[in-house]
Amino acid sequence: MTQSPEPVLLPNNLEDMTEQAIAATYQAIADGATRILVDLRFPELKSMPIAYEFARSFNERYGNAWHAIFSDAGTAALAKREWADLDVSVRGVNEGRRAIREEDKAFLLVEPSSVEVDQVEKLVQLAGDRPFVMLNPRLENSEVGLGLSARRLRDRFLSTFETAYYIKPLELGALWRCYPQTWQMWANTEEGMRFLSGVEQRPSSDDIDRLFLQKTGQKTGSFLGRLQELFNALGR
Repeated sequence: MTQSPEPVLLPNNLEDMTEQAIAATYQAIADGATRILVDLRFPELKSMPIAYEFARSFNERYGNAWHAIFSDAGTAALAKREWADLDVSVRGVNEGRRAIREEDKAFLLVEPSSVEVDQVEKLVQLAGDRPFVMLNPRLENSEVGLGLSARRLRDRFLSTFETAYYIKPLELGALWRCYPQTWQMWANTEEGMRFLSGVEQRPSSDDIDRLFLQKTGQKTGSFLGRLQELFNALGR
């Protein structure tokens, strides 16, 4: 795995976050990853503007030899209209082989839900060793309706992806990963965001709670710092 010459720092705004996510994606691809996950965990975040920036970057890198894939035909049609300035082929996740052409060099799947897991897995298999980037999957949004077996299949599928970029606000700070860096936990303080710890594997909720208690002496709190401002900005 290639190490960055200088560490990437926590983003200040949506533009920084998007640029970091794209750069981390290409770094993961350069290091040999073919199944790549980008997950920005803000409930009110609109994925389409971020997907557009990815699409524009993919156009620069792959020309028109790539596909943008959406969870349904309506969203795909909307993207085709809004991305009229881009030379990109757009398909719905249910279009199977039409979304995975032999000449394609890469694929961008935007916001699939748990309903499409089986279809997405088939697309990934068809893509083979070509980069397949999954942006903001919502595979947990139907958790109540999923049986244990279905959840295990979903988790097994997700485990085959390299997380290139992940950010999630927490009550006391943030969980963040920017490939190839470690998974990092940051705490919100009066002086701003403070780095707490980095781990190789994504920490569980219990791990996060334990670490914040050890480092800050707090179990709960209000997330009022720099990332809250970012969260509010993303919702506007």
